[in-house]
Amino acid sequence: MLYKTPLSNKRSVLVIVFLAALALTVSACQALQPEQASYQEVVVTASEYAFDNPAEIDAGLSSIQLVNQGQELHHAQLVRLNDGVSMDEFQAAMQAEDEELMLSMITLHGGVGLLAPGGSGSVLMDLKEGQYLLLDFIPDAEGVPNLAKGMVSHMVVNGGSSDTAQAPSADAEIVLKDFNMLLPEGFSPGRQTWKVSNEGPQPHEIILLKLADNMSMADMQAWGETMDGPPPFEPVGGMQGLSQGESGYLELDLSPGSYIATCDIPDPVSGHPHSELGMLMEFSVQ
Repeated sequence: MLYKTPLSNKRSVLVIVFLAALALTVSACQALQPEQASYQEVVVTASEYAFDNPAEIDAGLSSIQLVNQGQELHHAQLVRLNDGVSMDEFQAAMQAEDEELMLSMITLHGGVGLLAPGGSGSVLMDLKEGQYLLLDFIPDAEGVPNLAKGMVSHMVVNGGSSDTAQAPSADAEIVLKDFNMLLPEGFSPGRQTWKVSNEGPQPHEIILLKLADNMSMADMQAWGETMDGPPPFEPVGGMQGLSQGESGYLELDLSPGSYIATCDIPDPVSGHPHSELGMLMEFSVQ
């Protein structure tokens, strides 16, 4: 005997079949999509005058975030002690203020550039096993660097990481040279990732300053002569010093406006900052 299925039951069957097909389709699409990169997150806080950072992390691609909880400007220069160099040897060179010896003992490994109080920024670095230091070179009004006041922190990067995260695709590639910065002509606002590479041979950085409305590089330079009144810009991070051949990724969220890119690492021959030798550029975000 044949039974007729009520219309409501037919609709229920159709809904079940449709949902099952949809679930299969979603599963298939998810299987085809590559897994999103997952990076080790390392949060560092800066205040007067200390860093708060993990004592140990794993090797591999690491997103290093600096949060400035102080009332002054701060940055976080990441350096790795060269193989065979001990902490005691490096500290002795620091106490002797032997800059040439100090630089021969370390590799500049980037880090988060200059931030205003309350600011934050992040970089993505591929860290290998070793002994690392976080340093703040920003001077006070008397010219005393923050590291002399205690802003030196140790961090161990352990080997044997199972990290398989792939490097991100860069929205822009920045090349630093003696003495030039190769930047795109302009940038779009919003979140973006810049790959920053130092082709040296000297160490280089790229520090970003957002100009106040209706201000220009000329206004910034004029302010720098006297430093009277508030500066016509706000520091918004950047990539700290990289030794020759080193690279990393700068993670940014840029608002529209005019910016200055600068490198203020001093030239060992002339003593002048690299910004006075050509590494000072204005660019727009629009």
